[in-house]
Amino acid sequence: MLSVVLTSCTTILNGRTTRVNIYADQNSKVEYKSEELPLENGTTTIYPFRSNEPLEFTISNDSISTDIRINREISSLIYLNIPYTYGLGILVDLTNDKRFTYRRNLFLEIDSTANRFKIFEGKARPFKQHQTFIYTSPLMAMDVFSQPQISLGVEYFPLNNLSFSAEYSTVYTERLGSSSRTEFFENKGRSFRYELKYYNLTQFVRNPKVNEYLGFEARFVRYQYNKSIEYYRNNENINYYVKEQIAVQKSLDIFNIKYGLNFPVGKQMYIDLYTGFGIRNKTFANPNIKYNAESDQLIDDDRHFLFFGQNNYLEGVHDRKLFNFSLGFKFGVKL
Repeated sequence: MLSVVLTSCTTILNGRTTRVNIYADQNSKVEYKSEELPLENGTTTIYPFRSNEPLEFTISNDSISTDIRINREISSLIYLNIPYTYGLGILVDLTNDKRFTYRRNLFLEIDSTANRFKIFEGKARPFKQHQTFIYTSPLMAMDVFSQPQISLGVEYFPLNNLSFSAEYSTVYTERLGSSSRTEFFENKGRSFRYELKYYNLTQFVRNPKVNEYLGFEARFVRYQYNKSIEYYRNNENINYYVKEQIAVQKSLDIFNIKYGLNFPVGKQMYIDLYTGFGIRNKTFANPNIKYNAESDQLIDDDRHFLFFGQNNYLEGVHDRKLFNFSLGFKFGVKL
């Protein structure tokens, strides 16, 4: 029983209070718990106690005053009890108010007809036809699992909320963990990413400043690098050691379905957070290789690498189709 109490998710992870950000006209002010909070730059924050009761506050300007009442919600952390405590932690969470929360972001606008403030429930402002973005993918420049690349892409809207983007990236440094000193090929690589997105079809985050999108991605990656391999060869019942310098040509074709969020940063810049899943087709080529996978015994020279010890470089041996999961972000500018 003690272990269930110690691992009940909302009881442990949620504090007694939660955070609510309020956005409205900057000439307004919020009165909450007898405290007046001016909306500096159009926003202020309150920290109500988690409760089964609705959240209540008053917002006003020079001519309008409106009482706002927000119903409580169930914290999403309570569902972590299902995989981690097989649901038993929910029994503990039901005994206290930490399972409750309120909407994190509240956007208020003036209803000119009723002459009062109301909660904005509409969708985010659409991206207009012919709008253009320029962006880069910073994580590609720090890719320690493969070959770091620098990237540049363009996203264009032929119709409202519908965009097509094309991104090009190229290797700018030596492949991490490269073990060859003799170069058959120049160490280089490039990739092309094409995306089709439709914005504002969903509004899960309920934030009119954030544009959500669903998309389809096709990415084509091509690398070539040099590698040193070691193996034992049997010749007329005699085993002898061979060290060979080989060239590796790696191809990746990736197809993903994606969901993403476009967060504005100031008036012109933005951050695009995305996740997705799909398939990847990985193939290799080794021109003029002497190693024979059917008769030679390969020595795993990468076994001392904790994260990079997967020997994926041999033609016909390591070719495969895999499930692909993507998670990343882009940083861009709206032209």
